[in-house]
Amino acid sequence: MSKSVGRTSGDRSMRRRSVTLAVGALLLGSLGVTAGSVWVLGVGAWLLIAAVILELVYRP
Repeated sequence: MSKSVGRTSGDRSMRRRSVTLAVGALLLGSLGVTAGSVWVLGVGAWLLIAAVILELVYRP
């Protein structure tokens, strides 16, 4: 049985948003470290925090 059985389109949409935020956090975090820019690294950290909170609050 697949994990996606029983999930609605809203569940998949929230999961997609969470994954998108996490990927954005990874990209901005690596860009911030590479460029040495603390504010870009900070934005990446906040995106990661938002992704974790979204995943914790909206758990189907």
